[in-house]
Amino acid sequence: MEHNYPIKRIIDDKGFFVDADYEERIDEKLVKELYYHMVRIRTFDRKAINLQRQGRLGTYAPFEGQEAAQVGSALALNDNDWVFPTYRDHGATLTFGKSMATTFLYWNGRMEGCLTPAVRQIFPPAVPIATQIPHAAGAAWAEKKRGTKNAAIAYFGDGATSEGDFHEGLNFASVFKVPVVFFNQNNGYAISVPIEKQMNSKTIAQKSVAYGMPGIRVDGNDCFAVYLKRKKHLTMQEAVTVRH
Repeated sequence: MEHNYPIKRIIDDKGFFVDADYEERIDEKLVKELYYHMVRIRTFDRKAINLQRQGRLGTYAPFEGQEAAQVGSALALNDNDWVFPTYRDHGATLTFGKSMATTFLYWNGRMEGCLTPAVRQIFPPAVPIATQIPHAAGAAWAEKKRGTKNAAIAYFGDGATSEGDFHEGLNFASVFKVPVVFFNQNNGYAISVPIEKQMNSKTIAQKSVAYGMPGIRVDGNDCFAVYLKRKKHLTMQEAVTVRH
């Protein structure tokens, strides 16, 4: 199955185009915007780690290495879309409009940390693994019944695909054909369990077949690929795996 799900890339490790079809869609404005947000959230992440080590911040889950995936996907959203993050996706929520101050409050255990700007629909970070996936499907279903063009995106790691909530969420989304993106950031480990001990599937994207959904794999360190592939598929239900 792995050859049926090749990893999509637009640029290689040296910054050269490997997919000329997208070259004309990448202009100076987009490059600067992606770069700005990636530098911004990495600076936040490193500052938060320092504060946690000093005892000035509570438990903190870093996301360094996932900047391209989180920024590329979040920037592709429309203002009225829904975001369902995990405890490690604050890079995406910061990019989507949540403030740094509110995010720091969340990691200090303050209720105010779950608040979001009135102009954004961001669900509080899900700490239990995969519980946000059915929520995202439900929000997308509500938007469909309301007749809007709004979509939802659910972020999760490879470990979440071993949970029942993952399968329930995808099944619900498939049955009701709702506009939701299931965005898997696969780093090869669920805490300390390697992916080959979690599943026999060669890829996570192929799990979409069971639910009649399209599934793609994207290079998670290629911000252009994440952004443009996400922009293309944002209005349809989809299972996506992002590989680091």
